[in-house]
Amino acid sequence: MIHFEPATRTFNLHTAHSYYALRVDAEGRLVHLGWGLRPADAGPADRADGPFPWPHEVGFSLTVQFRPEEVLTFGDVSTHGVTLKANFPALAQPLAPGEAAHLPIRDLRLRYASHAVVMDAEPGLAPAHGQPVRNETPRETLRVRLVDPVQPLAVTACYRLTPEHDLLERWLELENLGPHPVTFDAVGFASLHLPQGATELTSLTGAWAREYTQERRRLSAGTLVLESRSLQTGHRANPVFLLNAPGQAAEDSGTVYFGALAYSGAWQLAFEQLPTWHLRVHAGYNPFDFQLVLAPGQRHATPALVCGVCGDGWGGASRRLHAFARERVLPAPSARPAYRPVLYNSWEATTFNLSYAGQAALAQKAAAMGVELFCVDDGWFGARRDDHAGLGDWFVRPDAFPDGLEALVAEVHRLGMKFGLWVEPEMINPDSDLYRAHPDWVLHFPGRPRTESRHQLILDFGRPEVVEHIFSVLDALVTRYQIAFYKWDMNRLASEPGSAAGQALWLAHVAGVYGIMDRLRAKHPALDIQSCSGGGGRVDLGILGRVDQVWASDNTDALDRVRIQEGFSLAYPARAMEAWVTHSFNGFTQRAAALRLRFDVAMRGALGIGTALNELDEAELAEYARYIAFYKRLRPIIQDGALYRLQRVEAHGASVIEYVAADGREAVYSIVVHDYRAGAFRPTAPLRGLHSGLVYRVSNRDGVEVQRATGYTLMTLGLPGQHGGPAGWSQTLHIVAEAE
Repeated sequence: MIHFEPATRTFNLHTAHSYYALRVDAEGRLVHLGWGLRPADAGPADRADGPFPWPHEVGFSLTVQFRPEEVLTFGDVSTHGVTLKANFPALAQPLAPGEAAHLPIRDLRLRYASHAVVMDAEPGLAPAHGQPVRNETPRETLRVRLVDPVQPLAVTACYRLTPEHDLLERWLELENLGPHPVTFDAVGFASLHLPQGATELTSLTGAWAREYTQERRRLSAGTLVLESRSLQTGHRANPVFLLNAPGQAAEDSGTVYFGALAYSGAWQLAFEQLPTWHLRVHAGYNPFDFQLVLAPGQRHATPALVCGVCGDGWGGASRRLHAFARERVLPAPSARPAYRPVLYNSWEATTFNLSYAGQAALAQKAAAMGVELFCVDDGWFGARRDDHAGLGDWFVRPDAFPDGLEALVAEVHRLGMKFGLWVEPEMINPDSDLYRAHPDWVLHFPGRPRTESRHQLILDFGRPEVVEHIFSVLDALVTRYQIAFYKWDMNRLASEPGSAAGQALWLAHVAGVYGIMDRLRAKHPALDIQSCSGGGGRVDLGILGRVDQVWASDNTDALDRVRIQEGFSLAYPARAMEAWVTHSFNGFTQRAAALRLRFDVAMRGALGIGTALNELDEAELAEYARYIAFYKRLRPIIQDGALYRLQRVEAHGASVIEYVAADGREAVYSIVVHDYRAGAFRPTAPLRGLHSGLVYRVSNRDGVEVQRATGYTLMTLGLPGQHGGPAGWSQTLHIVAEAE
């Protein structure tokens, strides 16, 4: 609910459990009042409507610029971080006596002009594919229009509420009202003002093959920056944060502020602790090599920062973000199956050695196990015999499939599965027909080397003709081969980022990727897309608006994946996370894992199989089939249930999680022992989200009952016998309430 009090010009934004308050001051500045949890007994009419809680400017030297403006601008602010920094090439009014024409004018001041509450606002780069989401109930958005009193520029600060999940989306809309271009050196989506003391930061860091490493630290005075400086979200950090007072939050308790960016390009989160110990979070485009030019009359809307506050700890923040992604972000066409299909990918079985006979044999084994989607990975196109050639030539490789893909597609469909293909549309090998025809279509600086990584270069999506070409070839493949699934990969970072778009490349590339995906989905509503970027390099709320699932990491070692998936779950739902079962011996870690462990870990997300099925005997194939059948029974709870991290690896040496159905009558319990510590006795983990008065039957993969207990017992004493054993011990159990 959004309420405006005209007498004090105060806005109150209420969600189920939180408030956000801001006010227009006497000089017309939009100033932050407060953000936090509402008192438990507060009613709809209770609102924050008092004076500013503390003086923003102190009248002695060097202690200034603390005013918590909702949109901090360079000019008013120069010693601290800002939301916007603009350059005006001309004066909008005559010079006053004693003034000098210091051009460009690097000063932006914003004052209140008007406001409106609307039901149809969308942030920049919102999905344009037209496919529905699960919950399309309109939401209120407060739009506050601010103008510069001197320069012809308007900025609209937008606040969209999702009250049931205590979430607020923040973004800005910029409009050049004058006759000259306006250049921006910094554009944030929002700056957040947090209360004093919220200085313990939980974030996700990492690298290729160890994505989503949770890091918890206490912020010191000054500014800490998390960022990506490339064309995708990045492996080194993910645009997600949780903040709380040090030592005053845990998995299921404590006040936690949290946020996530809905953007897949060069981003930055800057956590600035002021000398007053207040905390500001500046979130938006990375200002590194950044420039946004607004032509006269041009508008620009930023993507959204999704943020919120909750009183039930890190787990409460995660569950809100998960529900938001499932209900408001992920595409959910009514014609699709309700749950993500079990996938088989043929890469590890055949690598580049593709043929119709080999793929058809794998498809037959996969279908017999219960697989629902068969994906042919890298190597099906052009001159692709290894990773040195072929990228960019998206036509079927004639030596592997002399009659095209039609026969294989028909066989996959005959077996009752959907057909998918791996593509890497943003990339090109110099050894390709496309590069030989258009060597100018790649990112490069004239007169400089063109640095290859994995023998490939990056296409210049700052050129509209390149974007149009990629859309055309992908569209043609879907049409011709009835493709139901694209695994969209991107396997390198940017170097020599010279583009026809200049410094606008960083925005243009993301817009190009989003635009192609949106157009494909609009034209082919049955098409699914997976985001992959050398593993988990393109995962965020922006890409989740276009794709159905993401690849969290190229590392499929089960014990490593426990940590990776636990970090992933901080912000993103299990429904969107594809997780593979691969070979017993893992080439990444040189470690062997039992089949039960590999399945127990992979079943925590959208299950995929990557094993070379041609290397398994009949008994092993039958065991795979039994696990897949078990997963299908659990799938509705895993993919749509509320996640509780009952025990974390970092604290107990084991990962214990529970998924609970919305009605609390069914749950999935999963334990993986990561580190066995001799002499340490790990406690049982009481369950969550059940009904105390109901009796629940707990059964294993074979349907054998291992316990029968009330919800009260399970939520107080936990499951006996679940202490586990050595590293690698695991178990998945199905918990179902008996009829009353």
